[in-house]
Amino acid sequence: MTAEYVTKKVKHSILLVDDRPENLLSLESILTMDDRKFFTASNGNDALRISIKEELSLILLDVQMPDMDGFEVAEYLKSNSRTKNTPIIFVTAINKEKQNLLRGLEEGAIDYLFKPIDTDITRAKVSTLLKLVEQRKLLEEKNAELERLNEEKNRFLGVASHDLRNPLNAISGFSDLILMEGNNLSDEHKAFLNHMKTSSAFMFDLINNLLDVSKIESGKLELHKQPSNIIELIEKDLPIHRMLAERKQILIKLKNELTDPIINLDAEQFKQVMSNLISNAMKFSFPEKQIEIHLKQEENNVVVSVKDQGQGIPADELNKLFLPFQKTSVRSTAGEKSTGLGLTIVKKIIEHHGGKIWAESELGKGTTFLFTLPRS
Repeated sequence: MTAEYVTKKVKHSILLVDDRPENLLSLESILTMDDRKFFTASNGNDALRISIKEELSLILLDVQMPDMDGFEVAEYLKSNSRTKNTPIIFVTAINKEKQNLLRGLEEGAIDYLFKPIDTDITRAKVSTLLKLVEQRKLLEEKNAELERLNEEKNRFLGVASHDLRNPLNAISGFSDLILMEGNNLSDEHKAFLNHMKTSSAFMFDLINNLLDVSKIESGKLELHKQPSNIIELIEKDLPIHRMLAERKQILIKLKNELTDPIINLDAEQFKQVMSNLISNAMKFSFPEKQIEIHLKQEENNVVVSVKDQGQGIPADELNKLFLPFQKTSVRSTAGEKSTGLGLTIVKKIIEHHGGKIWAESELGKGTTFLFTLPRS
């Protein structure tokens, strides 16, 4: 009859470091389990060599050793990118004073074991730490998988969005052509074509926003910062915004308190931020109201605000504003559509510039969006 041996997969490699062989033998005897593999070292240099070479789950490190003590070994381990996250339990017989214990924790130890070793406590502490190591590895694997899936999603969004642009351009272009040349069209047909044109424009905005979000999430949003006159950038686009605002008899005012309008920023990204905030203010304002753009200096930051006289946003919904596809209970005043991504993109652009953005609002009186841009 042939004996059958079942070898369990080794889950954890543990390094035991002590200058006394009998202590190493005792520790290994106490901690031995089928899924554990042990390495031993009798000095600091051997401990460092093994730690760098092997994938360790845990190190039990004697404090009092000749040449290089446990504190020095721990310091080297924590300074190395390969070993800095390996958990360390210090084993000591004499360093029980508070300042020595604190030093050990500052050097990166997770816990202490005191000689003479208590078998039950040692087993319990090691088992608990190894379970935490397993959970950390599982979490890292899941995070890596989530990152891979997110990158895959961003690639898909990029390809899909690019492929959708051409047919949408065709729909919008042909709608314009038919409307210009279709003198015999009925009012109903003209309404259908205008609806097609509006819907395709909305879809085009959504695609552009999806591409922007995809770029941001994949870390591909590049800023081309250079010294720019922030007032000139706003004034350059104001005629277009004012023309659109006239449809709702909304007045747009610019108030500048900056003595130095030059700031280092990405001009195109800044224009996207301002366009989104001004468009939002128009969407949620009733006719014959006013929007005020205000610029001022606060310490080393330029503060820009866009204030409307719209409906206002409930206080408990302000935290939704910058989340993707989140909408508040407030609806646009003329049926204007929103992709639910604009403010998310604005927040990311501002944060990439090193600034921050927030909103203040009062129901029935309006909303103010404020953001900062650092000068340095």
